[in-house]
Amino acid sequence: MIVCRKPCTLYDFDLLGVAGVVVAALAAWWVVVAPWRQMWNEYRGLVGVRERTERALQQETAALDRFEQGLAQLGDAVAAEADEVPRAAAYAQLLKRMTDAALDAQLDLLNVSPQPVVARGPYLVSDVKLGGRGRSQDFIRYLDRLAQENPYQALQTCALTRAASPGAPAAPLCDLSWTVRLYLLPAGSSESTGGGG
Repeated sequence: MIVCRKPCTLYDFDLLGVAGVVVAALAAWWVVVAPWRQMWNEYRGLVGVRERTERALQQETAALDRFEQGLAQLGDAVAAEADEVPRAAAYAQLLKRMTDAALDAQLDLLNVSPQPVVARGPYLVSDVKLGGRGRSQDFIRYLDRLAQENPYQALQTCALTRAASPGAPAAPLCDLSWTVRLYLLPAGSSESTGGGG
């Protein structure tokens, strides 16, 4: 059947063919182009996500490297501090240094009574009771020297008394008594209070 004669002759099957081509084009769009376009958009989105993730991973890796460097420095500092903590084998040496410092400060030591060494956490602890005579400023100079030479000791008790009698000049020397607590690491130990190694 002829649908149109001018300007060209069109038959009904020509219209069906055109409709088929349009339907085929729409189907191709629907089946091929639209999914491909959606896939392309998703791919671009995934590429963006991947790039952001890689940047974040690089930043996290850099932060981890900085953290590990800081941790290594901290480990070195802890090891250096642990090396400075006196060991149990140095106990007699510490007592000698303590008495030598007293003599250098012009204090007369009358007694030195080291107490038994006991374990407290990672440390070994010993109290040393000392008594003597001297001037108060010499005693303060002595305590300052002890604190500077060995920060791993603590003054536990301290007493200064000066004899004064009515009508007599005050005695220039004080009776001194003090207790120093020494902190030691067990022999061969490389741990500090934090438990590092």
